[in-house]
Amino acid sequence: MAIKQITPMQEINGYIEAQVKRHTDALLRSLRYVGERCINAARESQGYKDRTGNLRSSVGYVLAVDGKIVEQSAFEIVKDGKQGAKDGSRYAKEVVRKFPEGVALVVVAGMDYAAYVSATGRDVLDSAELLADRLVPQMLKKLGFRK
Repeated sequence: MAIKQITPMQEINGYIEAQVKRHTDALLRSLRYVGERCINAARESQGYKDRTGNLRSSVGYVLAVDGKIVEQSAFEIVKDGKQGAKDGSRYAKEVVRKFPEGVALVVVAGMDYAAYVSATGRDVLDSAELLADRLVPQMLKKLGFRK
């Protein structure tokens, strides 16, 4: 007795595509949430005194799928930190280019001296990174993704 396919292939492909889109949308929503939580943690950190506002203004995230940016946070201007917001946005876009495949969440502090401030033991993105390390595995597990 032979097995005969009665469902049209177009219908099967449509179902599979719909399921992939549903899972991708759920993943992107979760990563947006993580990105927002990370930038809030970084901006609220009192680990350093931001005299000009540039360093806090340079904090933000970019979310990309297959190298294409699907969402970018607002690099909110703090004090007179217009240059920080501009540099942060530019740097996030530059970093995300390194991930041409898959889904990428990039959280940055885009001022060129951010690494120096962090290296002196001050919390620039440290608390945000720890938060992401905790949240992402939890969310992936809830969404049904495996290691």
